[in-house]
Amino acid sequence: MTTTPFRFRLCLSARMPGKLPFPKPEVQVKVSDELTLEVAARNAETLSAATNFHIDGTGFQSAEDASLAAEALRLRLRLLNAILGLGLNVPVGDKVSAAVAQEIKDKLKSEQGATVVDSVSGASVFPDDGLHFEYVFSGNFVVSPGDPEYLLEGIKKLWALDISLDKQSEDALQILCLATQETSDKAAFLTSYLALEELIERRPRSDAAREVLQHFSNELSQLGANSAHPLLPEEAVSLVGVLGSLNEESFSSALSRLGKQITQPTEICGMPVPKFLSACIDARNKIAHHAEPETTTPLGDLSKSLREFVLMLVWTRNKLPNFTLNTPPSAVSVPPGGLTMRVM
Repeated sequence: MTTTPFRFRLCLSARMPGKLPFPKPEVQVKVSDELTLEVAARNAETLSAATNFHIDGTGFQSAEDASLAAEALRLRLRLLNAILGLGLNVPVGDKVSAAVAQEIKDKLKSEQGATVVDSVSGASVFPDDGLHFEYVFSGNFVVSPGDPEYLLEGIKKLWALDISLDKQSEDALQILCLATQETSDKAAFLTSYLALEELIERRPRSDAAREVLQHFSNELSQLGANSAHPLLPEEAVSLVGVLGSLNEESFSSALSRLGKQITQPTEICGMPVPKFLSACIDARNKIAHHAEPETTTPLGDLSKSLREFVLMLVWTRNKLPNFTLNTPPSAVSVPPGGLTMRVM
């Protein structure tokens, strides 16, 4: 008795076309002797014109094996997205994004023996029997890499590495991937800064300092409970909360301390590491106070270097193996458009 193999499908997207600049509807990449992945456009005739894509892996002996491979690919794609700043949305979770009416599903099943699967944003697993498929509906100048093969090379190289991330790194990576999708330098910088906050350990203040904070907290609580005092109870609670947040050192202090401990690299974005981190703190504070950050380094360059710094921390804290990838120069093209329905 032969068993039906399984396949996984991992769907991802981009805000703009040109992120996977192949002039064909699909490409294949062999990531191991046992597995070849197929990257396909979902809403255009070519990958270069598409903003929705999926990657299929086939030939798995069980649904569980297919699901594990999908998760392994998802993690590596998120890393590659952050490393290269591709601007892809690689979903962390899985949810149905489109579904065909049940009566249509039943009709196709009874008349043709075919099963329509729902479209999923993220990963899905289904039998690889040729009878399971999904309907996909879809309705400027594009700047893209001149040679897109480096994307496939990145998947191949990362697939061969033993990669596992701790919870803080997972969260930072997810935020960093969001930063690659931002079209505004300011938004990209702030999002990357938020990713950095996930990775910086803040030390508790000294016992003496916390004793002073507790003393003032107690006084505030007493004043808030005193109906004869003009301090409102809700104000007292708010101030006590502010004092409580001071029990740990500030993020900027923790980041500056880390910068002084880093010996390699000696420079980031053309600056010594402590000066670079100070420039990031200054830019963040100015943006937070609705001021335009005036730095000698353009905010776009600062944002790119900050993303690379966050990745360096992820790599270091998880002891990941070294990884290098060459990126080609960019090319400009004008893609066609149109509304289509595809069976995939």
